[in-house]
Amino acid sequence: MKISRYLRNSVKRATKRIRASRAGSVNSGFTLTEILVSMIIAGIIMSGLMTIMVELLTSDARETARTETQQEMQMALDYISADIREAAYVYDGECLAGNVRVQTQSGSRDVCGNGLFNRIEVPDNTVPIMAFWKLEQIPDSVRDACDFTQDLPEGIPCVAARSYSLVIYYLTSNDSEEGSTGPWAGMGRIRRAVYRQFNSDGSQRDYINPMDVGFDAWPGEGGNVEMPTPVTLVDFVDDRPMEQIAEVQDVQSMEVECPDNYNLTPSDDTLSDGFEGVRNFYACVLDETGRRARAVEDGEDDPTAFNQKVILFLRGNAAGKPGIRSANEGFMPAIQTQVLNRSVRRKSPRGF
Repeated sequence: MKISRYLRNSVKRATKRIRASRAGSVNSGFTLTEILVSMIIAGIIMSGLMTIMVELLTSDARETARTETQQEMQMALDYISADIREAAYVYDGECLAGNVRVQTQSGSRDVCGNGLFNRIEVPDNTVPIMAFWKLEQIPDSVRDACDFTQDLPEGIPCVAARSYSLVIYYLTSNDSEEGSTGPWAGMGRIRRAVYRQFNSDGSQRDYINPMDVGFDAWPGEGGNVEMPTPVTLVDFVDDRPMEQIAEVQDVQSMEVECPDNYNLTPSDDTLSDGFEGVRNFYACVLDETGRRARAVEDGEDDPTAFNQKVILFLRGNAAGKPGIRSANEGFMPAIQTQVLNRSVRRKSPRGF
């Protein structure tokens, strides 16, 4: 009996301890302070991870924008290069500004007149950069008229079926006083205008043939020449002065120089009205007019034909694209290429 009573008591005591242990486990848990501390630690960790993730995504977007912009600049440079390869005459910066005076057999005279860039209407926030003449096919309707019509206006190039067109490239700043850039998100853009003898429908324009007055002296006597509205070739071109770029990029200087016998195009005289010192789209053009002037001085009546070499430079800026927060972040080095144009004899038909 004593043994059985002892066992019953032992079981009761064990049962009480188990029940007490279970009751304690039900009532135990984290305190409010522990929960708050845990939440703060988790928030710090998550914030750090999110910061790293955002920075990685921003860096990727920035590099993608810079790569896309550089590819666009390369495609634009290739297009302009192909255009110049078909050129018969490329103006240098001094001739475009009307700063060329040469000594010839008949005396000294201004070869380029007042300068082509002083004789054309330039759109707002725009500066002309370079100009050249190239041969283009006349419209099909004009060629058909040459085959079936005897009574055509004078000056229709039926035999050659090609006529000279003047191509001008411009740099336009997308900034405006109103702060609206329209559809253009970049700092600046390159535009192209073509002065042709015929419209696309075959109708003839008010056209001055360069073969009548000479390429360098075109458009000859008279007033200004109305150019067609330029069309945008590429956006996201840097439009800041070189001095400003050198300052923000923390470099000593960004000098722009051309080799000997080359002229910087456009000249400093052309870069005015807010474009002073802007050299992000420019060219070094072999001094054709000076070369011919020196040949005449040496007694050569008919200087031999040669190809003009043109060195092109273009700098883009990805500012305005996703991931690029400033022009400083969007900065990229200039790309360049060299082009030889077509070789043509007697590029100044009337001579000196």
